[in-house]
Amino acid sequence: MPADLDAAKYVSFTTYKKDGTAVSLPVWVVPFEDGYAFTTDPDAFKVKRVRRDPRASLAVSTFKGAVSPGATVHHGTAVVLEGEEGAKVAAIVRKKYRVMYLLIIANSKLQRLRGKDSHSAETAIKVTLSE
Repeated sequence: MPADLDAAKYVSFTTYKKDGTAVSLPVWVVPFEDGYAFTTDPDAFKVKRVRRDPRASLAVSTFKGAVSPGATVHHGTAVVLEGEEGAKVAAIVRKKYRVMYLLIIANSKLQRLRGKDSHSAETAIKVTLSE
């Protein structure tokens, strides 16, 4: 498991559209079962892209997704995790990102209670590196 990803607060997660165009966005990431995982909304486009094309890459980034020029890009295969597996990832994310998790995820759960669409802690994406 690469030390740069283990220590990262944010990584740029890249997947591919139908036409092959790469789409990158920053995510929180945690080591999970011989790969790296993060929680996501079950209706997110990244979930749809992973289900269609499992190619993915991770690179350490800033919270805005900017990847340093010399950063290593780690390629792998992504899968969508739901239910119990997604909940396990959510627990690990909650532990690693304690305060930020409470501010961001807990707020979105509150919005869901108020009847607004929100983030689901039971959906996650896991990337198994091919290196």
